[in-house]
Amino acid sequence: MLEKWFATVVLASAMYGLISPLVYARRLQFLSAASSHTALLAVLLSIPLSAYIPSYISAILIGLGLIYSVGYAINRGVEPNTATSILVSFTASTSVLAMYFVITHYEIATDIWAMILGDPLLVTWSDLKFLSTVTIFVILVTVLTYREQFHIGFDRDCAILAGINVKLYDLAFYTILGISTVAMLKVVGFVLQHVLILLPCAIAMKFAKGSKGLIVYSVLISVISSIVGLSISLTLNLSPSGVIGLVMLTFYLVGWLK
Repeated sequence: MLEKWFATVVLASAMYGLISPLVYARRLQFLSAASSHTALLAVLLSIPLSAYIPSYISAILIGLGLIYSVGYAINRGVEPNTATSILVSFTASTSVLAMYFVITHYEIATDIWAMILGDPLLVTWSDLKFLSTVTIFVILVTVLTYREQFHIGFDRDCAILAGINVKLYDLAFYTILGISTVAMLKVVGFVLQHVLILLPCAIAMKFAKGSKGLIVYSVLISVISSIVGLSISLTLNLSPSGVIGLVMLTFYLVGWLK
């Protein structure tokens, strides 16, 4: 059991550690935080659809559709924070309706709380295989596109003039963001996703030099925080997600003080 729990948090933290620098490079922190709302709604809507489509597939399709819609609006000239605000308003309101419907029609109230609070201890071996596949996918996309992603984030017009297919790399970024948040919702929960997406890079920026160093530090900080947090939670019988978030926040405060 211990191997499964630690493997789960390492996969989750490594994935978010990789995505965090891309989020900062693209200056889409607000959208990355809002992706948790999208993931919650997608997973909730997948429950009634599970009789027709496997829940993982339907959740990912719904989540990607919502993230792509924001990306399309941004590419059409809508200010990113405005487009994201509309997404948050829609997903927050719809999630309440979907949650009420699911709770009153399905006997899975404990699963709903697991989505919100997060609990890697509830992950099954089947879930772990799925998470491993998603993590490998995110690693491949990140490794193959991180140079272009940083270039686009620093100067989008210059990237276009340099011949970079900006729309293709936009699609790659939105895809890994949407898939990772949906896939990891059960593991880290709705609340902790905000921390794991935003804090690793914020901490890494205080130590790293260059884009490669930023990614390496971000992954290391995220993985170490998760392992330490899980160890403390198992020892003290506390919520793993809550402890991991506090450990990462402690790392940030130490880096800020230095």
